[in-house]
Amino acid sequence: MAADWGGEFGDDYVDRNLYIKDRSEFFERFEPYGIKNALEVGCNIGSNMVALKKAFDVQVTGVDINAKALEIADAAGLYVLYDDATDLDFPSNEYNLVFTVGVLIHLNTPELIRAMQEMHRVSNGFVLFAEYYGDDIEVPYRGERGALIKRDYGGIYQALFPGAIQVETGTAGDDLGFDDVTYWMFYDVSNSASKDGFYQTARESIDGSQRGEPIGSLVGAVGSS
Repeated sequence: MAADWGGEFGDDYVDRNLYIKDRSEFFERFEPYGIKNALEVGCNIGSNMVALKKAFDVQVTGVDINAKALEIADAAGLYVLYDDATDLDFPSNEYNLVFTVGVLIHLNTPELIRAMQEMHRVSNGFVLFAEYYGDDIEVPYRGERGALIKRDYGGIYQALFPGAIQVETGTAGDDLGFDDVTYWMFYDVSNSASKDGFYQTARESIDGSQRGEPIGSLVGAVGSS
């Protein structure tokens, strides 16, 4: 039986993840890219939104399909909406950054492809996802009600959009508030009005911080969240 993220199964996830470590240090590394607005797909109660806003000055919108999560995020003063990752109700090229954390691992292949297509469509520059890495390894998740899949999400995105440039990749562990995830940051020059500006920013960022190197723990066992 598939997990019901909009119902009781999703509510239980919300209850288990009301408090997580501050992740702002992770998001700080993306400040040099000049991101002014961002969309988190699958925002839950908005912990990543809070961390991103703390990291640098950016307007952040979040979407989720769980009403309980959205209610908590809204009460915290965050701008959140009900929306589905596979059919986002936003115009194309709306956000400088579109990102997910621990969402793609729960999608079957057709849903995953559609979600990536929608993230790409809505972004006018950057797409970021932080997920468990693996070679299409399906792992039981919370018993028979769900599963998660560890994949090479960066490779899948690159295959879907060959013109996208991978500007960063690495791992983030407990010291940064994550459960040993791999992250990929892409930029699609076809969606940008200022290719030269992007390349200049990317060069300065790489020269200044040796981007692409792991910044946390090595990818390891899947956690229990």
